[in-house]
Amino acid sequence: MRSILRKPATAVLAVILTSAISLAGCNSSNKGANGPAAPSNSAPPSTQSASAAPEQKGPPITLKIELFDRNNAPAGAPPLTDNLMTQYVQKNFGDPNNITVEWITVPRSEEVKKLNVLMASNSAPDLIFTYDKPTVQNYVQSGGITDLGPLIDQFGPQLKTVLAPSLPDGVFNGKQYAIPALRVIQAQTTSFIRKDWLDQLGLPLPTTTDEWYEAMKAFKEKDPGNTGGKVIPFSNIQHFQLKPMINSFWDWSQITDEDMYADPDGWSQAGSKEAFRLLNKMYNEGLLDKDFPLRKDFNQEFSQQVVTGVAGSAVTSTNEPVYSGFYATLKKNNPEAVLAPIDPFTTNDGKRPKPMYTPSGIYLMVPAASKNAEAAIKYLNWMADPQNILALQLGPEGVSHEIGDDGIPFALTTPEANQILYNNQDYAMIMNGKYVSTDEPDKNIAANATDPQFKDFTIESIKIGTNDGYTAPRVDIPVQAEIKYSQILSEKVKSMMAKIITVKPDKFDSTYDQQVKEWMDMGGAEMIEEKREAYKKFYNK
Repeated sequence: MRSILRKPATAVLAVILTSAISLAGCNSSNKGANGPAAPSNSAPPSTQSASAAPEQKGPPITLKIELFDRNNAPAGAPPLTDNLMTQYVQKNFGDPNNITVEWITVPRSEEVKKLNVLMASNSAPDLIFTYDKPTVQNYVQSGGITDLGPLIDQFGPQLKTVLAPSLPDGVFNGKQYAIPALRVIQAQTTSFIRKDWLDQLGLPLPTTTDEWYEAMKAFKEKDPGNTGGKVIPFSNIQHFQLKPMINSFWDWSQITDEDMYADPDGWSQAGSKEAFRLLNKMYNEGLLDKDFPLRKDFNQEFSQQVVTGVAGSAVTSTNEPVYSGFYATLKKNNPEAVLAPIDPFTTNDGKRPKPMYTPSGIYLMVPAASKNAEAAIKYLNWMADPQNILALQLGPEGVSHEIGDDGIPFALTTPEANQILYNNQDYAMIMNGKYVSTDEPDKNIAANATDPQFKDFTIESIKIGTNDGYTAPRVDIPVQAEIKYSQILSEKVKSMMAKIITVKPDKFDSTYDQQVKEWMDMGGAEMIEEKREAYKKFYNK
């Protein structure tokens, strides 16, 4: 393979202050300063962050902050906008600064559409975020967001230290328009399989695409889960999740960094057609969810297929079965069930290429219409104190997390803990993933084992997710065609996948060619060409 495959940049994680380690090991006598107050009727802690002097109170401000509604609240959980995490923010940041923090919820499943409506009407919160880079580029081009560079220099010293590895990804046209969160774990996707089903059938964990396909056929024919014919051997048919499989059909000896930047989804790569040919074959053999084109919420439907014991294998976001809780629910429903991470999708030369995240995560921005940009940066700088990061990620020790014998904090899985932590990643918005060690990346991996009973599963999932992984090249030049067409092209991918995968095999070639042509004609070809030009310009080629 060429230089496109690269290892994750774990060294960049060493910038977080070393106090994070000692805070992670604090004992219960420090709970008041180490996390939100105990639940039920207890008030949030009144202590200020130990390492930052209290700000002088200024004029009263209402700071509005976007918050994802992921539709995952457990029964009995308090509202997203009024709970231990929001109370901790108000008590420890808002009150000392005479700021009322108001949370504005946006459905995660349609966050870009909703955010665009809010921005167009100048009613967006003061602090907004998205994972979608073309959306950020659009706001940059339209003058819709604030240049945060001068404000970070003045009010964000801690923020600059903590986010040093990720901040460059928020620079567009030479200005710091966005603050990318620091992504602790760069693994993006991992495959898993029902190992207990394999054991019943006397089959090993698959290590090649062919072995995996044969296992899927055996699941269909033998129904080792006793589903009464409801078995779905391969679940979660989403383009993002299918990339490890699709990548394995490409000829990587011919792929350059420019190719990967210009067309990361690979519609111009000849091997993609053969990947979809396999999926088409599997669909017509009954090995995929026959109703996947009708699914409105893929993640919810997929998790239900896992917990009800009908899904045999899938590719998911790395460790999703654990951090979303559906592995635990599956075990509750069936104590004999075992999920095992696998890495079966292989190229002709035995590699297993898969995309990884860059060191940056979600993009945080302040709309140009906001009058509270200074307060927003002060808030993020307050959050960058390791004490506050840990508090917002873990909640109170002894209630929602404990410290293991190895000094690594781990989340509890009690109903009480679940009601505290189910949306915690969105409150600690400057950090994608839990961080506990500056110099031992394996500890950070272990800390992201959100359920200790699945620690080995988590560690193996993350390692697999970085095996032969690659990250996309960085180009900070906005691409007009990408801004213009990205949303419509994303919608087109959903419909074209349904048509390509479900068509009868004798119509596959013509259907695939026609759908890709339509995608290209709708702006895909123009976008690829402009991205090539931007790449050459950025790297002076």
